[in-house]
Amino acid sequence: MLSPSARKTRAQWEYHNRFLASGARLRFRSHSAHGRPFTAGMEYVYRTHKHDPRIGYAVKNLATGQYLAEFQADKLFLGGSMPKPAVAAVLLEKRRGNLTRDEFQNIVYACDQSINASWYYLMARITPADEQYFEQKYRLPNVQIINNWQSPRFYAEFYERCVNYRLDYGCELLLEAMRRDQYGLGRWVMPASITYIGGKTGNYGEWDHESLFFYYRNTPYAIVLYTRGNFAGGNQLGCMMGGLFWEYCR
Repeated sequence: MLSPSARKTRAQWEYHNRFLASGARLRFRSHSAHGRPFTAGMEYVYRTHKHDPRIGYAVKNLATGQYLAEFQADKLFLGGSMPKPAVAAVLLEKRRGNLTRDEFQNIVYACDQSINASWYYLMARITPADEQYFEQKYRLPNVQIINNWQSPRFYAEFYERCVNYRLDYGCELLLEAMRRDQYGLGRWVMPASITYIGGKTGNYGEWDHESLFFYYRNTPYAIVLYTRGNFAGGNQLGCMMGGLFWEYCR
């Protein structure tokens, strides 16, 4: 088995010699956290809803593999746009990283501005058998990526595979594309010292979700939050993501 540094070197070689060499490009700069105050009012929302039956979450230390917090972490939720990076990962695995320029570019479009047409473009190129192979190979929870039902644990584990370069294909591209995600509320109330941060959001009807991976004081973490029942009518997602960070990662 390759060492962590060797896996990262391999992924970066692939990024330059396949993704960039194809002519596809990332479109936005990567984000930092913004460092806005986590107010008493936000803390109240977090404490009030920490065990709301409409939500599920997982907080994981990606260096040790330890779950720092979880609530209904194996519950399945309709993902909205959440599965787009995982769909891209399944295609990268299927093709052993050898994608066309248009396929690479549609991965970027699906991850950074969550463009639905690009998501459908990618899904048309994979099958349920490809999904099952991907989940089994990387020991991920058995969810329905294509049919759009995931759990908080699935995405915490997916982020662990990406951040630690455990996927054989596309890790650097997936990480960089998700660092350019144009949406999300959690990063606003995390310390501005966090310069490496990325993730994915999803919403559709009653379903609203947010997830992040980041380094804080040189330790990688993931926070994944799924909700249903029109839980997030205001800034509840930001309050929950900030609360989970301040209680378990700080």
